[in-house]
Amino acid sequence: MTRLRQLALIIGLGLLGSFITVMSVHFLLPIDPLSPEPLINHRLLFAIVFVVICGVLSIVNVLGRRESSQ
Repeated sequence: MTRLRQLALIIGLGLLGSFITVMSVHFLLPIDPLSPEPLINHRLLFAIVFVVICGVLSIVNVLGRRESSQ
């Protein structure tokens, strides 16, 4: 059960971090009124940031459990 909670926490924090990053980039990019196409692919950015954040959180989680068991 604790493993499931840890997985849910990592995924939830990954989603939250990805959403915050994509919204920050979206609002900081200049808008071109003549071109309706976005300057970047937000789905790709979300996927990349989600994978990176989940990877980092997983590594930190494993290292934290190792340190607490010693």
